[in-house]
Formats: sequence, structure tokens, C-alpha cells
Amino acid sequence: MEKDIERPSLIKELLIGFCLGTANIIPGVSGGTFLLVFKIYERVFSILNNINKVSIFEFSACIIKIVFYAGKSDSLKSFIDFLKKNDFIFLFKLIVGAVVAIISLSSLMKYLIIYHFSATYALFFGLILVSIAIPVKMLRDKKIYLILFIVLGAVATIYVTIAVNPYEKIKIKSESYEGQYLEIQEIKQEKSDIKPFSFIGKYTLDEYIYASICGAIAISAMVLPGISGSLVLILMGEYFEVVSAISGLKTLNLDNVVFLGCFAIGIILGGLLFSRLINAVLKRYYNATMAFLIGLMAGSLYALWPFKKSIIMAQQFIKKDGVICVAENMRIYTNINEIPQIGTEFYVSLASFIVGCLIMFFFMGKELRK
Repeated sequence: MEKDIERPSLIKELLIGFCLGTANIIPGVSGGTFLLVFKIYERVFSILNNINKVSIFEFSACIIKIVFYAGKSDSLKSFIDFLKKNDFIFLFKLIVGAVVAIISLSSLMKYLIIYHFSATYALFFGLILVSIAIPVKMLRDKKIYLILFIVLGAVATIYVTIAVNPYEKIKIKSESYEGQYLEIQEIKQEKSDIKPFSFIGKYTLDEYIYASICGAIAISAMVLPGISGSLVLILMGEYFEVVSAISGLKTLNLDNVVFLGCFAIGIILGGLLFSRLINAVLKRYYNATMAFLIGLMAGSLYALWPFKKSIIMAQQFIKKDGVICVAENMRIYTNINEIPQIGTEFYVSLASFIVGCLIMFFFMGKELRK
């Protein structure tokens, strides 16, 4: 009877985790909002606050007993009791569901951004535009001085967007690959010859470090209702890199594994450190913080404008499955916004924008009914 009760609970919590993972890979849909919708926001924060020196020491002690000491059944029982006491089993089930969602949807997101850029960004634009109402609703006092913090947040977001030009980033990487390509031009290597679990030099040391920083900042945004961690990654120019690395895990290439490992380290450190910092700031400067977040989201609409100036790169050198190859006449989008021309692309993007708005209205309605 107990197993029958636990099984539906397991499925439910895995599905909640899947929804959280889906939210975190789609810019505009906040994981924090989903935590509120499912009424587990305070529970998750309580679990995170329980991760401290004492709990880490207890966790390590349990693992050591299981591995090195006799009486493994008793040690395992103690370990399970420890996990239950701190509610870590619940957190683990959420994480498993979220990871499954992120891995299964990453290839789709990569495809949409490459081949349906305007329509995809229009969807994101609609999601963000409507979700701004969430932190606005959460303001306790709507005072005039808060406009200053809204403006600061918007300016900060627009500045980051202008500073991080995706075209320049792609151009620099292409030029670095071009030098290598000219040296090994005569070497032809088939995809089937690529050995799994090998490094191909896809990322630089700076990119690994930057991935950790982005992970720490993104997870800090994810825990706040109304703020999307994926949106933060877009603003920092790292969203496509992370999605590509996740979708590239199927190649068993260690570059992707290490890159995501660095990103995960940033998430862990950010989750443990920044979430406490944000909690403290919210308690002391709640309205100012929420106003700043409203500004960040409003400013992000500049970055998510679906119609960007694009440049056709005659030759783009890329590294695919360990081989440097040349992609011709590639359309690369810049961070320069343009007025759309009336046509098929405009109407498809408009429809996508409306869908994004409706999706966010649906989840906001669910939250209000809770």
C-alpha cells in the first residue's frame, strides 16, 4: 500500500521537475514562477538553505561509511534517513525531471534559433512582455522613487545587450579556426573516425570560466519569480552556446561535457551563495530590488526584438565533430534592431508573439488562482 502511495508522488514530482526544466530552457518563462504555481517555492528555498557546512559534512560522512565501513545496509539506511530529513530526495526528483526536460528540448531550441530566428524571438518577446506584470504585482509599495531603479535595470540590460554582439563573437571564433584550417587543409577526416570521450579544443579556457560565471548569475535569476535564467543567458550571449553544448552531448565529446560541467559548477555555487544574498537583499530592500528586476525585464525586450540586422558571412569556419569545416553564405544575426518589413516573416512572427503572450497569460492565471 505504501508503494502505491509513493509511486504517484514520484511521478508527480518528476513531472513538476520536467515543467521546471522546460521553463528554464525557454526565455521568459520563470522557474521561480513555476515554483509558486506548484506551491513549492518556500519548500525549495528551505532545502537550499539547509545546504551548509554541517549538512555537507554529514553527507560526506554517510558516503564514507557506505564505501569503507562494514554494515552497509545500516549505513545506507542512515544515508536515506539523512536525505529524507533534509528533504533532499524531493529536490533530487525535481532535478532529475528538469534535466530530462532540458536535454530533450535543447536540440529543438537550437534548431528554432538557427532556422526560425525571428519567430522564436517573437515568442520569447511575448513571454517576457506579459511576465513583466509578475514583479509589478509583487511590489508592496508603488512609490515614485522606484522609477529610478526601474530605469537603472533597463539601462543595465540594454548596455549588456549592446556590448555583447553575437556577430563579433562568431567572427572572432571563425578567424581563429581559419588559421588552423589552413594548416590542416589537406587532412580529410570522416565523422565516423571521431573517437568518443576525446577533446577537440572546441572551447578556450576563457570560455570555460565565462560559462561558470554565467551559470552562477543565471541560477540566481531562476530562483526569482518573474525572472528567467535563460533570458539572463541571452543577455550575456551564452544561451546558444549552452543549448548547443547540451544538444551535442550525444556525440560523447568531452569538450561539451567539461563546458557544461563548468556551467554546472557555477550553478551550484550561485545557488548556494547568491540565492542567500538575494534573499538578504530582498528582505532589506524589497521594493527597490523588485523595481530593478522590472527594469531588467523591460530592458530585455530590446535584446529580444525579433527583427535584427543580419550579415551574410561568405565563409564561416566552424568546428564540427572535431573537424574544422567551412560553412558558406551563413546568415549571422547582430544585436542591431530593425523595423520589420511586411511579409510572411512578419506575420509568422506576429502569430508567434501572440502565442507567447497567451502562454504567459495562462500560467499567470494559474498562479492567481492558486
